[in-house]
Amino acid sequence: PTAASVAPHARPARSRPLTTPSRGTRGALLRARVVPDLGFPPSDLAFLPTPSQVFDLENVAIFPFWGAMMFAPDNKVTKAVMSSYLVPFLTGAVYVYLVWFSFHDPRIIESFSTGKPDLEALAKGFSYEWCMAVGWAHFIAMDLFVGRWVYLDAQKNRVFAIHSLLLTLFFGPTGAVSHVLTRGVTGLIRGEKLNDVMLPAEEK
Repeated sequence: PTAASVAPHARPARSRPLTTPSRGTRGALLRARVVPDLGFPPSDLAFLPTPSQVFDLENVAIFPFWGAMMFAPDNKVTKAVMSSYLVPFLTGAVYVYLVWFSFHDPRIIESFSTGKPDLEALAKGFSYEWCMAVGWAHFIAMDLFVGRWVYLDAQKNRVFAIHSLLLTLFFGPTGAVSHVLTRGVTGLIRGEKLNDVMLPAEEK
């Protein structure tokens, strides 16, 4: 007997149509093959603070120093802290930490390995969160360093400095320009030369 006589009503099995991946799925698969998973940060550094955590912490931590210099300049604690190397050391340590961590990311190394400091390379490098945190820490450290100089120089020469400190906090170098102009005008009014706090005192 033939198969048709044994199972006259049997239907041939239909093959399931092959589904074609969408364009987005194909692109994702291709990227997964071409771009390796960098796994950053690596598991052995995962316990360290993230750039967001460092960013939030340092933005809060610097304001007591600025507030003390502007609104309690003659306070003994303000003078002791700002006259020491504590502030430059702390801000510098945060910066060094962020630089060290960020250069564990091969993408950042690649961004700055063009051999020339062009804007395109900088824009690519600073598009990563860690690198942006490094740049922000740089701003904080240098602005506070300049603010410390403005404060100490104003204390030594008894020059009004709140406006210059505010400008330094929010606009960096403009605060230094403001203080130089302020101390120059103050010296003219007093009829005396004001010695910079960073320079040794002139012998009389």
